[in-house]
Amino acid sequence: MTTSIEDNELDAELQELYLTGKQWLADLDFFATELIFLKKLSQTKIQSPNDVNFSERLEKLTHHYWDLKNDIQKLIQTLGMITVASEKKIELSFLEDHIQLKFKIETLLQTVQSERKAIFALSLGKHTLNSESRDA
Repeated sequence: MTTSIEDNELDAELQELYLTGKQWLADLDFFATELIFLKKLSQTKIQSPNDVNFSERLEKLTHHYWDLKNDIQKLIQTLGMITVASEKKIELSFLEDHIQLKFKIETLLQTVQSERKAIFALSLGKHTLNSESRDA
């Protein structure tokens, strides 16, 4: 289903979606730095046999990051073309894609935060064990 847009208000909303996409890319750049930091931190800590391998989980997050970044770049490119077109036509699926991307970004943020907490907890646990062994 395609909808033709001639309303200035809708044009402004398309520009807002475009800017939102740009902000998402900036947020993802932060995630990339965070993932690199977490990978380095996880590699310096000894993991107990009961812990799930952080490296594998962080690798999956990295793949999700790249997929999401590519999807957002496609969305921004499409928005750019729609915004400058003389007759603006958008498909309903385009808006659905935008909503799905928003959900994926929020999920990635929550997952990165969970992994960060887990790695720091592991680091703190190791630090506590080292302190106890020195005190003995």
